[in-house]
Amino acid sequence: MSSEESYQAILRYLTNECEPYAPGTEGNVKRKIRKAAACYVVRDGTLYYQRRQRHRKTFAELEVVLQPERRRGLIEAAHLGPGGTHHTQHQTWHDLSKTYWWRGILKQVKDYIKQCSKCQEKLDRSRPISDTSEMLEELGLDLESGDESNESEDDLSNFTSPPTTASKPAKKKPVSKHELVFVSGTFHSALMFVISILAFIVFLNLFKTTETAC
Repeated sequence: MSSEESYQAILRYLTNECEPYAPGTEGNVKRKIRKAAACYVVRDGTLYYQRRQRHRKTFAELEVVLQPERRRGLIEAAHLGPGGTHHTQHQTWHDLSKTYWWRGILKQVKDYIKQCSKCQEKLDRSRPISDTSEMLEELGLDLESGDESNESEDDLSNFTSPPTTASKPAKKKPVSKHELVFVSGTFHSALMFVISILAFIVFLNLFKTTETAC
């Protein structure tokens, strides 16, 4: 079942008291629909996703957009800034997700920006870069991650029946101390690599400035 079909199943469950499930829906799928529907509310026939706000006890109600054409239009509107400027990936997704929601919204924003010719031109490494967050973003590192993790709370990805035979849960392999050290060392090496690249870019810009002044 696609995410759009799952949203339609949730919408039907919340609005159709006489027949909340489509004919032929299995019992396990009904349970998943009920569980996922707890994260949604219907206002004037429109489905809204209730996303928990960080460090708060309140929820933000985001309109669930079902039409692919409207999704692309909303992404385009959020990507274009005043004066024809183009927002970054994070700015586009942040502005869009304040009001709207659908499963895979962040990936679609990424794909849209990859197809934007003007944004791809900005990725030329020869241009001066002054914003540290922009440097990290161009290197593929996000300053903020995990914002889309709330998307899994609606439990939309498992609207299919599981196998009839139950399998024993796999035991977690204990992590030894030397493995923890290796992970920490890998992160430190990656961080030092990023810092060295940033330092090189700053040095290159200073060199170009000095050469121009001479």
